[in-house]
Amino acid sequence: MITKLSLKNFKAFEEENFELGLLNVLSGLNSSGKSSVIQSIRLLNEKKPLLDLGPLSQYIRSDMKGFNLKCEQKLKEGNETIIFSYDRDGTIKKDKKINGIVSYISADRLGPKNSLPLSIDEAITTVGSKGENIVDFLSKYENEWIGLPVPQALTASEGLGIKDNLTEWLGFISPGIKIMYSHDNNTDIGRTEFNGHRPVHVGFGLSYALPIIASVLIHASQLIAKKTESVLLLLENPEAHLHPSGQTKMGEMLARAASCGMQIIVETHSDHLLNGIRIAVKEKKISSTKVNCFFFKSGGWDGINEEPVTVENIEIDEHGMVDYWPDGFFDETEKSLQRLI
Repeated sequence: MITKLSLKNFKAFEEENFELGLLNVLSGLNSSGKSSVIQSIRLLNEKKPLLDLGPLSQYIRSDMKGFNLKCEQKLKEGNETIIFSYDRDGTIKKDKKINGIVSYISADRLGPKNSLPLSIDEAITTVGSKGENIVDFLSKYENEWIGLPVPQALTASEGLGIKDNLTEWLGFISPGIKIMYSHDNNTDIGRTEFNGHRPVHVGFGLSYALPIIASVLIHASQLIAKKTESVLLLLENPEAHLHPSGQTKMGEMLARAASCGMQIIVETHSDHLLNGIRIAVKEKKISSTKVNCFFFKSGGWDGINEEPVTVENIEIDEHGMVDYWPDGFFDETEKSLQRLI
């Protein structure tokens, strides 16, 4: 588990420190630095430039010499520091990776596809950044993870296994839905179906939510079964393409997963997802002390340079209430209603 994240001269950040809990919500306007936080953790873990994001020189803030990233990781035997830094002269400093399973699921997920490529890598441990490995991931569950116990906090169908609970959680998004998946190793093609229909015939929501729900259920089960020491799930916009009720349920599921010991860092624009987390806190599904919420405020441009991002901590109390609502923090519904009255 990462307990503290420090960024210096990284993209729009001048210097910022984040005290992290089990469930961490990143919110704010577009281009305010939320994705940059997730990118910094990926750099600390992957130790190399991130795919499609350009050379490391483009991560440096303004005209600074370089950037520095650091995180504090809590292990059974104590804490350790992980670093990654880069200077314009090409000097890279890096050391060990983040412990346990680290899974990143992008906002740019594949969506409904009639077929999915199967990976030639037999050591699949995550669904992939776009959800591209979902069939491999679920097939591996059938072969290797079938005996994993579903944590009580995530049990939607009492006494049933991962596959049934996967169906139940998808049913909260679209009632009565059932998923099937298959793969052909001769052609390296995988397929998913919802109630016997191709994914393209049932919309985007289920295909976008499937890799997230599968990851939560299986990784939390691995953690409870002590198949891994830790799990870090990095999520971008898990609410994408979901009805408001599905967004709320997604927030509740993430809160329940965090209560099992899984660490989650989620970027979101959804007040419904936030409310799902708040409801979970009120209903004692997770302690408010395990939930951190960060509101990002972009500094804008001064005509020459980009002003640094500032970050505010927003506290959720034991009743799920938020006592401080800064301008721009999930307040658009109220603003719009005021204009309509």
